[in-house]
Amino acid sequence: MKVHPVTLPAFGAAIPGQGGIFAAILRGPTVDGIEQPPFALLVSDASQGEFEDITWGEYGKDVPGTSSRTDSKANTDAMVLAHCPAALKVRDLTIDGHSDWYLPSLGELNSAAANVPELFSTDDYYWTSTQGSRHDAFVQDFEDGGSYWVLKVYAHRVRAFRRISLELLNT
Repeated sequence: MKVHPVTLPAFGAAIPGQGGIFAAILRGPTVDGIEQPPFALLVSDASQGEFEDITWGEYGKDVPGTSSRTDSKANTDAMVLAHCPAALKVRDLTIDGHSDWYLPSLGELNSAAANVPELFSTDDYYWTSTQGSRHDAFVQDFEDGGSYWVLKVYAHRVRAFRRISLELLNT
């Protein structure tokens, strides 16, 4: 078997034509019992895909389908159906011709915090798409690295993410 070397860009590098910055390589989610392939996680540039003072959703309202710690796309789809402001804001984006942006899950935002924390503001928390209960959802702090469950009606930052196949990273 012939091995083809792959050269990956550095974490934090802009990926030409993909609208985002390389943040992580993650295991694909399991969808209908089938594990999906690994993917590259991209985060939008703050000037195009970051918003301040956005609520996650309505306090006391359960949003079924938003409890995944890894499947951001499914969480965001459920949030959009429930008219959650944080999800609606990122789903309305088109950057570099791509309109498949979503709110990251707990696992995805934790991965970005581990690999590219310098891409995020330290002034406020960032929402994830992962709901904890009908009252709270998960946030990530980039000042001290803490992660918390906070009330959905609080206004925090949101940042758009998207995933691409690993082949699109090959430089």
